[in-house]
This record gives sequence, structure tokens and C-alpha cells, in this order.
Amino acid sequence: MTRFSSSPWKPYEPRFMFPTFAGVESRMGFSIPAWYRPVDIRYLRSLVAGSLRKNFREAVKDLVPELASLVASGFSKKLRFKLHILSRDGEYRATYEFPDKYTPGASVEIELSHLFDSLELPQDDYLVIAVMSRGRMDGFRSSPASYSMTYVDQDNVAIYRTGAFARPLNEGRLKAHVGFTGINPKIIATSDIVSSLMLINHSSDPEYAHAARPTSKLIREDGAQIDAEFGEIPPLGAREMSVVDMFGSRVFDFLKPFGGRGTTVTTCAGMTLASLHLQRTNDNRRTLLGIEHSRPAHMNLAGILQH
Repeated sequence: MTRFSSSPWKPYEPRFMFPTFAGVESRMGFSIPAWYRPVDIRYLRSLVAGSLRKNFREAVKDLVPELASLVASGFSKKLRFKLHILSRDGEYRATYEFPDKYTPGASVEIELSHLFDSLELPQDDYLVIAVMSRGRMDGFRSSPASYSMTYVDQDNVAIYRTGAFARPLNEGRLKAHVGFTGINPKIIATSDIVSSLMLINHSSDPEYAHAARPTSKLIREDGAQIDAEFGEIPPLGAREMSVVDMFGSRVFDFLKPFGGRGTTVTTCAGMTLASLHLQRTNDNRRTLLGIEHSRPAHMNLAGILQH
């Protein structure tokens, strides 16, 4: 399957996927730190020094990918950005390349619904892959700061922040994943608010072709739980499911003794997923009240144990 007309990103280019919502103003912003440099001399010295203490084969394994990506991405301090727009089913729709190059200290911002109009795309729910021309040498080729996603729905504003990475994801020839576990301890199901989970089946392989089929558990404070299938997520696609979609209307009675609150644990064997936790109004408008990038399972566990 050929999804893109040309190579959408290089292996060393940090990227991340985020959703947009029809009828909701969606803004992507990024500020480049003033300290950012394409070459981190201290890190490069430590990398070379550490490699020299190893045997030749291990030294080559450490140095060649890093130095090759540095040469390929160039030495300019200026960063370039582009966006690939996909349907929620992972079908390619369009690409937009920012016309300017951005230096340290500069900021990038774009309103996506206006971009869709300029690209003659209908207003719909989309997934967008943001690609940055290079990342930090000392951070697994990660973005030097976090992207900020802002959603304006009715009279409410929801924001989340996350970084971009160039590491292999769901790409079996480079890295095998044991599986995904997402823990969301802020689930709400009341007459006013219903929580949703959005899972994104991302990959570093542009031709990724494996669907994900997660399962979820909803757990109350007393340990009682109910199970459900999350549903299939297409490759390079996303799926949003409310707790009512997953567990049915019984979820309200199930959580009522505990103030309508609980925790979900979602798992998927053999692959990794990106996870977003949304709060929406429990009415026909389903106004987006809040959105956050779900933390890794071990971080959520640490937070729960501390409280």
C-alpha cells in the first residue's frame, strides 16, 4: 500500500500525530528555544568517548546512525516544518509545507481549519502528522521543546502539550514492542460530563499496515470492574470512544456510588499507541471541555501510589 506520493519524512526528523475536530478551532503552536543548536558539542564528545571504550562493532553501531543523521539534516540552525493531513482512517489527504525557515527564538503557529479551507479540504475530523526537519542530538532526536495544541469549542478552550520524536515506532524490522498499557485515572460518567479515550495507531513507517485492536477495563474504587473491546484502529488512524460507547449506559449506574468516577486500563499486545483523554459535555453538542496527553502507564501508577 502506498499512502503518500513521496517520502513524507526522514528517519531523523521528529514527528507526532494530533487530531483536529470538525467545527472546533484547532491551533498548533511551537516555540523554538533560544538555546537550540543543531550540534551539541558536549553530547557529541560524550558519545565519541563512550564509543571508544567499546569494541569496534559496538562503536560503529552507536556512532554511524547519529553522525549520518547529522550530516543528512545539515548544520543550519534554522528549522523547517510540514504537516501531512490524514483521515481518521489513516487515508492520506494533503501535505502543507511551511514556506519559512525558523531560527532559535522564533515561534510557529497555524490554525488548522483555515489551512483545510486553503487546501480545499472539507471540514471534518482529521489526523495531522507534524514533521520537524531535525531534533536534539542529546534527546533521541526529540523536538527541542513541546508542541502546544489548542482547541476552542463553543465558549471553552482545551489545551495539551507534547513532544515529537524520531525513534522507531511500530516498525518491526527495527524495534519490536511488547505492547501498550494506558491508564486513565480521571474517568467521569455523570449527567453533565462523559469521558472519552482517543487512541492513535502511529508508526515511524509511512507504509505501516497493521490495525490495532485494544481492550479496556473500567475499574471502580472498590476494585469492581467491567471489560469491553475498544474497537479496531486503522494503521496511521485514530479512534475516539466514550466510556458509554465502550461499556454501554450501565456505566452510569456502575460508577454512581463513587461520584461517577473511575479508572480505565487499556491494553494492546505487540504494538504501541498514542493516547489522549478527553472530557465532553453529556448532551447532543458534546462540547470539548478538556484534553490531555495520557502519561505512560508507569507514570500514572506512580501518581496513584503517591496519593
